[in-house]
Amino acid sequence: MEIELTEVPTETQDELEAFPNVTGTGIGPKQQAGEMDEETESVIVFVERKVAEADLDDNEVIPEEIEIDGKTYKTDVQESGEIKALELELTAPEAPMELEGRDRAEIKEIPASLSRTRRWRPAPAGVSVGHPDITAGTLGTQPLRTQDEKLVFLTNSHVAADSGRANRGDMVLQPGPYDGGTAPDDEIGSLLGFNVIDADTSSPFPKNRTDSAIVEVTPDHLQTDIWELHEDLRGFTDAEVGAIHTKSGRTTGVTQAKCTARHANFNVRYSHGVAKMVDCDVFNAMAKGGDSGSLIGMEREDGLHGTSLLFAGSSSLTLGIPMANVQEEHGQLTPVTSQDLVDADDMRITGTAFRVSLNPSQSINRWSGPWADRYSVDFVGQPVNNGDWVSTSVESTYRTSSGVYYQIQVENQWSSRSVDCDVKYSVTR
Repeated sequence: MEIELTEVPTETQDELEAFPNVTGTGIGPKQQAGEMDEETESVIVFVERKVAEADLDDNEVIPEEIEIDGKTYKTDVQESGEIKALELELTAPEAPMELEGRDRAEIKEIPASLSRTRRWRPAPAGVSVGHPDITAGTLGTQPLRTQDEKLVFLTNSHVAADSGRANRGDMVLQPGPYDGGTAPDDEIGSLLGFNVIDADTSSPFPKNRTDSAIVEVTPDHLQTDIWELHEDLRGFTDAEVGAIHTKSGRTTGVTQAKCTARHANFNVRYSHGVAKMVDCDVFNAMAKGGDSGSLIGMEREDGLHGTSLLFAGSSSLTLGIPMANVQEEHGQLTPVTSQDLVDADDMRITGTAFRVSLNPSQSINRWSGPWADRYSVDFVGQPVNNGDWVSTSVESTYRTSSGVYYQIQVENQWSSRSVDCDVKYSVTR
């Protein structure tokens, strides 16, 4: 559905938000019994909890129609719940919401350690990440290239920059601290750019157009895939009201939901206060705490087109920052494919999968994956110190719709000394 109205005028916003219980406003189709009326563009008024009109005083009833620029629009009151930034919370969670999942592979045979909350090198998008001073959020994208040729990934300011209280150059951990990430061993990159989330309690609230951060990385630290999404990230576009959108996040994995409104303004609760967030995209519930930073997008024949950066929500809805606003803050961001990471005559990408310490004659088995099945992946053990001796072999492979997992065995060939070993991967296109 095409949305003609691009914003609710400030004066109208102020009037609507003065009603008790209102959490925000937006623009989208009117809904009845959960179904969108795509013929009726309305001004949506979000309330924390819907109350029967009979239980309200006359001055508490939101008008059924409002006039904007000489045109009359119907209002649609929708329940939002309390809107919070979706960094992982240490408090008791809300009641579970209904998530619209996408069919995924059954991987019970894969150890639980191969989860979105473990340490990954190289890391796919969709896994745990965070600044040392927060709990955990989501590594949002495959590698992106900035206008000045920096290689970065995207997540939220409240995930990588503690809502702006961090400093440029701070390390960012993968996994996030809540999931066991520690400094400096689990550093995946350094904070390159971010916005400050202004949660000034003065009235009116200062307006925030984004909650985003970019983290600079080296090519061998990131995979060029988003976990469990098979499509390459092709670029960025606007969210479409009524269309199905997809995300891959730390906590709830791959989920899908319809975009229900755009150009929405909400008061969002952060750890340091309540912030006015403007020009947001609104989706049906598709996330929980820890999913902040996920890229939301539409799957098309030629790949994934990112629309929004997930940052907040409730048990009723999920909010995203339009990618246009994100790039307004950080400049143009261009998705990087595996072919872009190497020269045309170099068909391999290499990096460190993991490091192990082995006692005399000890052997260990580790899983690496999921790797996109369009790649051919080899592994080799490289001793750290001169004189050390190890052997490496791929013991088994496990194919899922998410990609291919490799079980790697590394063995210390010395019976009298311990060794340290880096297991390197080589990816051939």
